[in-house]
Amino acid sequence: MEFKDLVTQRRSVHNFKPGFKLSKTQWHELLEYVRYTPSGYNAQPWTFKLIQEDEAIKKLHKLCYSQKHILTSGNVVVVIGDVKFGVHEADRIVKEWRDLRGFTDKQSEALNASLVKDRAEWKQREMVIRNCSLAAMTLIYAAEDLGLASCPMMGFRQLDLKRELGLEEHELPIMLIALGKAGEEELERLPRKSVDDLDR
Repeated sequence: MEFKDLVTQRRSVHNFKPGFKLSKTQWHELLEYVRYTPSGYNAQPWTFKLIQEDEAIKKLHKLCYSQKHILTSGNVVVVIGDVKFGVHEADRIVKEWRDLRGFTDKQSEALNASLVKDRAEWKQREMVIRNCSLAAMTLIYAAEDLGLASCPMMGFRQLDLKRELGLEEHELPIMLIALGKAGEEELERLPRKSVDDLDR
């Protein structure tokens, strides 16, 4: 599929065909696309949890204010960001920039200092949300390319979801993505802003 067709045809689906489950092969094919998402520092501060068990999805449904497409999609991806990625990934990141970009000792020290800098909590959250949102968009377009319907979801009880998934203190659930097969009676796509509306 041409990229322009993929972008213009993709839509957020709320009416899924019940019962469809991604295979592990399909899931890993999606993640193979996601691996190439750009990120600040090349930090890649994300992981993805695929939830398919019916009982687990029912629990998610309650935590997502009873949005019905959680139940019918059959597959829910939780995008998880590491707000402490600068500290946790500093050694790997600095080594990559030394080995592949020829960073000097001085440049490497400056990069490491930037990564481990003690930032305010809101700044850490902002950084990881920006990065993980890029990865989530890659996954959504990859799903469309593989013939899967998707719906990104930001309405959920974050702290409750974090407890339900047993996430660490530094792990933040960024968004959920419902994945599956589109139902036949999908609503008309909502209008998009014009190019003139977007051009500042």
